Amino acid sequence: MSTQALAMETEESVLKELQDRSWRWHRDAAIALLLTVLAFAVRLNHVDFNSLSEDESAKWAAVQEYRHGHFVGVNSEHPMILKVLAWGSLTAGERWNRLASLHSWPTMSPEGWLRFPNVLFGAATTAILFLFCRRLIGFVGAFAASFFWAVSPLAVALNRLAKEETPLTFFTLLACYLYCRAQQADSDESARRWYDLSAIAFGLAFASQYILHLLGLNALAWFLAGRMGLTREPSRFSYGRFFLVIFLTFILVNPVVLFPSNFSAILHWLHHDGVRHSGYDFNGMLYLNFPSRLFAGVPWTFYLWLLLIKTPIPILVAVIAGSIMLLRHRKTLASCFFLSLGVVQLAGLSISGAKWVRYSLVLLPFLFLAGGYAVQATWDRMREKKMSLAFVGLAAATLFALPLLELHAWSPYYSFYLNSIGGGQKNIARYFGQDEVSEFDTREVAQQVCSSAQADARLATARPMSMTYYVENCGRTDIDVVPLYDRHYAPREGDTIVLEPSRRFFETQRFFDALEKSGMPRREVRVGPVLASTIYLFDSSTPQTIGQEQWTLTQLRESSSELETKTHKPDFANLNTVVGLLRFPWRSQ
Repeated sequence: MSTQALAMETEESVLKELQDRSWRWHRDAAIALLLTVLAFAVRLNHVDFNSLSEDESAKWAAVQEYRHGHFVGVNSEHPMILKVLAWGSLTAGERWNRLASLHSWPTMSPEGWLRFPNVLFGAATTAILFLFCRRLIGFVGAFAASFFWAVSPLAVALNRLAKEETPLTFFTLLACYLYCRAQQADSDESARRWYDLSAIAFGLAFASQYILHLLGLNALAWFLAGRMGLTREPSRFSYGRFFLVIFLTFILVNPVVLFPSNFSAILHWLHHDGVRHSGYDFNGMLYLNFPSRLFAGVPWTFYLWLLLIKTPIPILVAVIAGSIMLLRHRKTLASCFFLSLGVVQLAGLSISGAKWVRYSLVLLPFLFLAGGYAVQATWDRMREKKMSLAFVGLAAATLFALPLLELHAWSPYYSFYLNSIGGGQKNIARYFGQDEVSEFDTREVAQQVCSSAQADARLATARPMSMTYYVENCGRTDIDVVPLYDRHYAPREGDTIVLEPSRRFFETQRFFDALEKSGMPRREVRVGPVLASTIYLFDSSTPQTIGQEQWTLTQLRESSSELETKTHKPDFANLNTVVGLLRFPWRSQ
């Protein structure tokens, strides 16, 4: 072959490689965009239908302080970034709503605009997960993992709350992806640039929530990769530069941490000095939920059970199969990340005595990575065996269509979702009511109280911040809202007392014991299928019968509210009647 012919063949080969690379890039970008749009749509759907939670009310109050130029000592136990974004979102939302009202365009309530930044973060996580998985597994597996994130009811529900876990998950995953790009870079200059970007993302993660161990888990993943010969030698990583960039980014976007009052508030939060109520109702049992109690707090099976019953069955099967494969095939980068940010993180969460459903969010991408790995392995095997297109289509429909249909069926009550293992509709709010129901109905409770309460009435509730917000929105600034969990609270004649099963604490259990069995006047408020609140008008002359004895609720006024460590089992029979603020699609209209 002549030199000219060889040169032409080489040029054609290079051109073909560039064309293939360009096509793959455009294909990946298009798929990532489509999945992100899907994730955005399901997260935005009726995002404003439920009331603000207590934590969200704190964000709302912080935004009002920010608008007046007060940044120090405002919701100090949490960083600034989510509150600043909520401020921007609420401001833009107010302008949009004014413009939309003139043109009959769709509008959204303040609750929705407060949550809108997390809707964007949750949707964008889909694209980052796809790109990250493309570095570790094949195209089909990356598509599956990101699709699982896009439509998983648990991820969707948590992304619809104005809480720090959503931006924490986004920036942590972004940092891991950029770090992976640095490790796989072709040149030192390129690697340095990717490391800097990864450090910026980690700084933003710390500025989303004061959580440091995720950086260590990423380091553990690459340590395991190094032991297995999966990293480049010698290392081009600079510890000093990396941590300096993290620190500068963190301080730049969260400068209030430098003020002594904010730093003191963080320390008080870590030592639980601000805790005014305790107890988590898990499967009908009330447990103390302090991190330091380790195995003596909420049972260590909490997250395993959560993932088992709140993951659609096809996705659950893929995750379990992929987990087994990655534990067996450990000489892969996918296995290193699964072991570190999946298995080790799950073990750490399970050991802690304090457990909340939202803490699982940052774990989910790495479990879906395992699910994507199983799908990729299955796809490779099917291509090798040359399976029929009909069989491949049936498998794809089962894996992708069924979770999407389930998600639609539970809309917009994504937090209530249970698969058939958890009992589905009949067990709604049974296991994780404190996270699932939260303060969904505060708006409706406040409206009922505002319309009937006497002047200067006193309202006792276990959600005082959100209730105050909605009572003031009703124009009833005369109503005095007090915490039901206050140990010094003693009901007076005519007090309005709201009992919320999702806000049952050790400090409020005495009211459940006494009021639920009384003949006191009451009204019920429901969220979809769940009895969310019961409103009582306190009357100590109301008799109550227990066995053969008669006594009055005057004793409640004199009862001690000392913290008890015993557990209680409530009756969940009244939680399964389906009435709705919004109707469930699976019920007849």
